[in-house]
Amino acid sequence: MSGESGDGMFGRIAKMFRRGGGAGRVLSPEDPDLAVVVRSDDDAVATSTVLESAGFESASPVVLRHLIAVPASAVASATASAALEGYVATERLDDDPPVQPPLVPVALSRVQRADARIVSQERSRVASLASRNGGVGLGWAVLDVLPDR
Repeated sequence: MSGESGDGMFGRIAKMFRRGGGAGRVLSPEDPDLAVVVRSDDDAVATSTVLESAGFESASPVVLRHLIAVPASAVASATASAALEGYVATERLDDDPPVQPPLVPVALSRVQRADARIVSQERSRVASLASRNGGVGLGWAVLDVLPDR
């Protein structure tokens, strides 16, 4: 181990986990300080349009959250499949759209970069996952910790 400060392997690893101005905060889908930055519950609207309308642009990782509805008997299968892609099941938000029985809502989230191309690809991937489990995609959202928190 050399006496390098911040330039060695450990310094590079530490930089990977820093967010915004060296605050040292590691973003997590379960972070209680997360707030919705942009969301869409309309599958017909292009991701690029939603992000542009909201003025969203970020080079930093954010939490990308998808809401799907599947039969109760398929929840375990859907969340297990999503886990293979790095998603975790998270809590519903107060303003999530209602789900009609016999389907139940499942929120899937993961930390990643988000731009129009990436979000579009993930929307497609998660909609396919929902369909394979007898369900549908209901919407998506980008969440982040707001600077004033």
